[in-house]
Amino acid sequence: MTYTHTFLYKIIISIFTIQLISTALIHGQNITDVVRWSQINSFNTARSASTAGAFGAMGGDLSSITINPAGLGDYRISEFTLTPNVTLTSANGYFASQPSDVETTKSGILNLQSIGFVITSNPDSKLTSSNFVISLNSTGNFRKKYSINGLTPGSITTYFAEHANGYSVNDLDEFIAYPAYNTGAIFDFDEDLYYNTDFDSPSDIVRKNQLVSQKGGKYDLSFAWAGEFNHNFNVGFGLSMPIGNFEELKVYQETDPNNVSALFEGLEYSELLNTSAIGFNAKLGFLYKIGLIRIGGAVHSPTYLFLKDDYSTQLTYSYLYDNALETNSYTSEDGTFDYKIRTPWKALGSVGATFRSDDLVGFLDLDVEYIDFTNAKYTGKGSNEESYNAEVNRDVKTKLGNAVNFRLGGELGYKFLRVRSGIGFEHSPFNADTYYKPNFGFGVGLRKDRFYIDLGFYTSHQSEGYNPYVVLNSALDPLANIENTKTLASLTLGFKL
Repeated sequence: MTYTHTFLYKIIISIFTIQLISTALIHGQNITDVVRWSQINSFNTARSASTAGAFGAMGGDLSSITINPAGLGDYRISEFTLTPNVTLTSANGYFASQPSDVETTKSGILNLQSIGFVITSNPDSKLTSSNFVISLNSTGNFRKKYSINGLTPGSITTYFAEHANGYSVNDLDEFIAYPAYNTGAIFDFDEDLYYNTDFDSPSDIVRKNQLVSQKGGKYDLSFAWAGEFNHNFNVGFGLSMPIGNFEELKVYQETDPNNVSALFEGLEYSELLNTSAIGFNAKLGFLYKIGLIRIGGAVHSPTYLFLKDDYSTQLTYSYLYDNALETNSYTSEDGTFDYKIRTPWKALGSVGATFRSDDLVGFLDLDVEYIDFTNAKYTGKGSNEESYNAEVNRDVKTKLGNAVNFRLGGELGYKFLRVRSGIGFEHSPFNADTYYKPNFGFGVGLRKDRFYIDLGFYTSHQSEGYNPYVVLNSALDPLANIENTKTLASLTLGFKL
């Protein structure tokens, strides 16, 4: 093959490579964004957390505003509630090729789970209650922290080079390819737009370490009305303004303890992402009471979110030059990206029963929730976004699916004491995953005429695959497994006014 043919071949392969890698990364990230902002915690009091969120057919609790607003019609006395919580997370991270090298990371934080006012009136007619509610509720906690460490084939410098291939230096992107070129992690001695690294083979084994730290959450500022008709039929309607923020810091490091490269000494690549979000949604629900049996249903509209990302990277690269250690660093400019996400609509069906016998009281509730994640939509802003939006939404349609979630919980009370427990099964939104994630809740409470206090615990476990980076040869992707356990401890203080 002549030099000219070789040059053309490299250009074609380089352009194909950068398009393929960029597409895979962009689409994966935005599907993650869609799922992150589409999933919510339906419980915002210790009582509902204790039942694993199984409360759709019940009422008289602030959590109804995020589950089924019709339950707010059961209030008979105006009320103020405050619920702080402590969230504890524990994560085990390890590369799939080295399951014995497990890194355990723990963290905890004190949050406000909810605060709300219920204003009641009893018209003493066919409309037996007419209640207005305003509340601020936590609908998602993004806090997660995990670490991975191990010796695996391949280097992130291959990822840098594949992002640069086919582009001149002036056209390299600001966040990945140019920082690598500026620091010497990649270079183009032949000036053929095909970039090289300090490794002789792309499968050389190096030590990798990455710490991922995420924080932030979502809150709904909600306004709702609910009424009860003839003591047996409730309707409720709510409007909410979701407000959220998400921050993610990734610090990735590589070293060469086995000296597979004569030049490479080490690198550190950091990514910082800050996301802010605001939006709106609506909820409509009903409850029908037949003796001790309660049947409920609710529909949650899509949430229309307006988001803004601030993103930056930093790369430090160390190598030997004339037997002397050279270290170069580059910090990217801040990038700002505006986009919109429409989350899927949700339908909820519930059936429950209450009972009372002398000093014994209680309830049992079953909720079935349906979410069609393929109805989500991503819309980026900008004159060149049309084809990009189409690609992202095609992935949403093909890689996400329908989820049917189940929750079962109950409460048993004797005089002024209460004990509660519940279990939930949450289906993965991804088509490739068929598992149900189990969630558990339990708690206790104390109820008096004008005051109550509830303590609730909720725990969930999630397993996921994670790649610090991906390259064209998927056999060199450093796949890691992350086992994340989250425990929520909530304390609700309620005052009847």
